[in-house]
Amino acid sequence: MDINTNKVVEGTVTAPNGLRNIYGTLLRKTADGYEEIDANKRVHVKLAEFPNTYSFSIEVPVSAEDAAGIAIVANDIYVKQVIQNIPIEKITGIPPKITTDPAEIESVELNGTVSLEGIVSSIEGLKSLSYGLVQKSPYLELQDVKNIAVSNDKEKSFQFSITVDDERADAVMIKAVDIRNVEKVHFVNIKGITGIPPGRAYIFDNVEMAPEWECYSGASLLPAASQPYLFSIEGINVGGSVKNILSLSDVISVSSGSVDFAFVNIWRNTNITDASGFLNRVGNRGFAYVSADRLDGGPVGRQLDKDWFTTVNRNRTQLKIITTDLVTSMNLDDFFETTTGNWEAYELLNLLADYVPVYSTTTDLRSLPQRTNSGTSASPAVLQITNGTYIAFRTAENKFGVIKVIQAGDDSDVLSSNNKIEDVTTGLGAGIANKSPEAFYSAPGLAGFDYSGVTKLYGRKCKLKIIVQR
Repeated sequence: MDINTNKVVEGTVTAPNGLRNIYGTLLRKTADGYEEIDANKRVHVKLAEFPNTYSFSIEVPVSAEDAAGIAIVANDIYVKQVIQNIPIEKITGIPPKITTDPAEIESVELNGTVSLEGIVSSIEGLKSLSYGLVQKSPYLELQDVKNIAVSNDKEKSFQFSITVDDERADAVMIKAVDIRNVEKVHFVNIKGITGIPPGRAYIFDNVEMAPEWECYSGASLLPAASQPYLFSIEGINVGGSVKNILSLSDVISVSSGSVDFAFVNIWRNTNITDASGFLNRVGNRGFAYVSADRLDGGPVGRQLDKDWFTTVNRNRTQLKIITTDLVTSMNLDDFFETTTGNWEAYELLNLLADYVPVYSTTTDLRSLPQRTNSGTSASPAVLQITNGTYIAFRTAENKFGVIKVIQAGDDSDVLSSNNKIEDVTTGLGAGIANKSPEAFYSAPGLAGFDYSGVTKLYGRKCKLKIIVQR
């Protein structure tokens, strides 16, 4: 069976004294038989009582390359144990392995050459082997990728030289693909390039973001948590790939990382620990760009997101619309068309240091709505973010960046006559008669929910281009 897939084991356990627990666990082969690979990854069956007979279905993730079997373990109330071992004949889908010398490149002069040698091993045999100069995040190939000849080799030695002729480079990429099209991408990191002025910038093209639903942490509604509403400048490794645009499900699935800002739909406070504020409407409604550390703030209202961020940090980001005069003086229209993210881009972005202040209680710029006063506020609503708007931001590390709104979120069909965004006051999700978790818009198409007004904005995309200092 393929690695990183799940094996379902079904059966029946009989215990005259009553069952205390049942679990499945992954095994490796030893000289004496089997041993458990990782006790922390046991898959337990929840037993309400102590049944004498129980039919089970256990789904065990096969995540180890040396997995050779699955054990189904049952203990009765006296801790008498029965173990049934189920052999796995072969693990397939194991990617090739790549080792290089050197393992990383300490320093290279711009336009200088580095030489690498290494070995690729493949259980199935190699179909292709290639290499190139790259930027890792966002991933960008900086040269044409070159191929190394292979012919179903199960082990292949290689050596090559490559010219580091782009200051954006931070790695040499080596990619091996086996005959079953299972691939392995290996990076030889370039720790430094000399001979260039300091400072570079990330360029993120074709960024699409959409507001996430209200995914309450006490409800089993996570399949809906798939909207790309979070942005991470440094990126987070999700399932072996670095992602900069993330959903709530992505955040839950990883062990570490950080996010910088979010694109959200704001309209009510979701603080379930405060009965007086629970589901109360806020001053703004609709699309907003929000600092990650501000998601659970009162004016934003996404307190229910906080419980999901157990392993991912929520960074502070200050956001401010760039005036027309500053757009002109920085020549941002041309900059966004031509920059390669080099040191000149880094220095241009430094001009924002005096424009976007450091966060303080008197300079709090962590929430930027597309329309101001579009909710319960008595003041006139003002549309301030449209196609072509530039937004400056300052990160927690005092790096500066610019978001160009290529396509703003479309809220035109949810506006009232005075350009405010319509509330939802009927249906199970209005949170008026029923102020409980069941009133959350946790997914599309819930029975009895009114999907009109502001709630139509969940999942609607904006399109952005982002340039930010590394």
